[in-house]
Amino acid sequence: MGILRDIGLWFWHLLPGNPIVVRVVSTGGKRIQHLWARLIYLLALMVVFLVMGGLLLGTRDQTLAELAKQATRTFVAVSIVQLFLMSFIAPVFCAGAITQEKDANTFHILLTTPLSSAQIVLGSLFSRLFFVWALLLAGLPIFCITMIYGGVTTKEIFESFGLAACTALLAGSVAIMISFLRIGTRRTIFAFFVGVAVYLLGVGAIGLATPVAEAPTGEVLPITGGTKPMQMSWLAPLHPFLALFVITGQTPAPPVSDVHSYGWPARVLLAYPQYGYMVLTTLVSAAMVLISLAYVRRGAKEGESTIFSRLTERVLPQRADARRRKPRRVWNNPIAWREAATRASAGGRSLLRLAFLCAGLIGGVTLLIAHHTGAWGLSTAFPQTTRFVLTALVWIEFAVVLLVVTNTAATTLTREKESLTIELLLSTPLTSLYIVAGMLQGLVRLVIPLIGVPTLTVALFALVDLIRAGVPNVTTPEAVVAVPILMIAFASLGAMIGLHFSLLSKKTVRAVMTSTAIVMGAAGLLTACGLAMGRGSASVSAVVLPFTPFPAMQALIDPWSIFDRNTTAAGGTTATAAVLSFRVTRAVFCAVAAAGYLAITFALYKSMVRGFDMTVRRQSA
Repeated sequence: MGILRDIGLWFWHLLPGNPIVVRVVSTGGKRIQHLWARLIYLLALMVVFLVMGGLLLGTRDQTLAELAKQATRTFVAVSIVQLFLMSFIAPVFCAGAITQEKDANTFHILLTTPLSSAQIVLGSLFSRLFFVWALLLAGLPIFCITMIYGGVTTKEIFESFGLAACTALLAGSVAIMISFLRIGTRRTIFAFFVGVAVYLLGVGAIGLATPVAEAPTGEVLPITGGTKPMQMSWLAPLHPFLALFVITGQTPAPPVSDVHSYGWPARVLLAYPQYGYMVLTTLVSAAMVLISLAYVRRGAKEGESTIFSRLTERVLPQRADARRRKPRRVWNNPIAWREAATRASAGGRSLLRLAFLCAGLIGGVTLLIAHHTGAWGLSTAFPQTTRFVLTALVWIEFAVVLLVVTNTAATTLTREKESLTIELLLSTPLTSLYIVAGMLQGLVRLVIPLIGVPTLTVALFALVDLIRAGVPNVTTPEAVVAVPILMIAFASLGAMIGLHFSLLSKKTVRAVMTSTAIVMGAAGLLTACGLAMGRGSASVSAVVLPFTPFPAMQALIDPWSIFDRNTTAAGGTTATAAVLSFRVTRAVFCAVAAAGYLAITFALYKSMVRGFDMTVRRQSA
């Protein structure tokens, strides 16, 4: 009994009674920023529910069958948004768990405590996941509303919640592992967002093009913009959104008897991809936790001699000048140069930045080739699906740009405060005007190569449209100019918001959470307004859509989506004239929107410069 009691106490202190979990949960749950995070999250879900489920509010002229179909569509839309938010909220909470201690130079103090490596890793992971899963459960009443008129079952709701919870667990485990492997909050955030975007985009695109022959035919996926019913993908057990389509019945899974010939465990994964995804993500998360355990105290032992290092020194003796490197050219503003070109920034010249550039360009070229060769069911005669996929590709790349620039900006000044180097920066002859201008310039120049990826992709499609006459165009030539201008304007405002909260906050995690919540919340609300406006008059849409981030990209790349697709495909003169008028009005107001967002950025910049010295002195007092 004594041994069992000791084992029980060990498990209790490992997770439920973990000092890190108890401290973070008991103190963090009372913070006002977590209340605002829950409010913004629920507001985003509620906006999507109201936009997609508008017919549910007026039931006089709707039959029960129509209401059930509308409830199903609403459930699918809210589930997709919930899964997307879980993919990006989890790392925001978890990435700062370890890097915050490292940036504040308190991680070594944590290692001197009696806490074991397992307690440090699991405590850091689950103390942050507690808030993520609390956000997930807070949205349960919104999902329950969709069950009123039928069309949605309790099983589907809990399966979608399990999918989102496992996705958050996987995202948190990845963030924790990267935090241990790579020192620095900014590189951690950049690495995660790029990895998530590449995975969701790459695996999702491959999955839609690789259906399982034994799977029954499902429904037409509205998100693909196509007219052909889809089948379940081979990659459904490996991709959260493909598994979600199985849960919602968009791409039903085949019965076990039809895939029994594939053997175990393939037949189980194909028959129950949603459960397979949950099991696989849990196992992968456990493996990442084990990897993190091996690196907990590795940084503290850096510099100590090992058998391998002593053998290397004997075989390959180090030269006296081995650490020398070529001098680097610094720009006129050294602050801007450091933010954009050195490893102090989120991207710098890192491998992940190169991976994002290569993945985006390869995805665009692959889509272009598939469109003109007829692969994956695409057709040059009916380019609606290609237009949607191109728009989705630009959306994902634009979302990564916004998240990277906002999170990077939010850690700019807090990193200096936590590492106690802000006093050194202020002791230089650099003024607040010079410092803030350099940081803003460096952040914008950091993401310009990232913005070049969607710009080049759209330019390739526009160029091929000009060369190949006689087939419907995929995009518009003015999008090649308007897309990067609007992206730079939106990214500049996101950078300014991140810098503002980096100045006001003392801790990196708080600055990142607040700025990310504001930018994502504002982008979500503007997107919801743009989607609502897109259903109305085309003239009103041409004026309003350029002011909304993501619908603006769709209006630039695919203006035909505003009108009736069948009429437009027929090439009627009325439709052509209407599209041309819409494009002219939209181009004019894109310039107005870019100027407006840049003006807001400049106003925030002037306000930050005026209060810079006073805020820093008050925080140092």
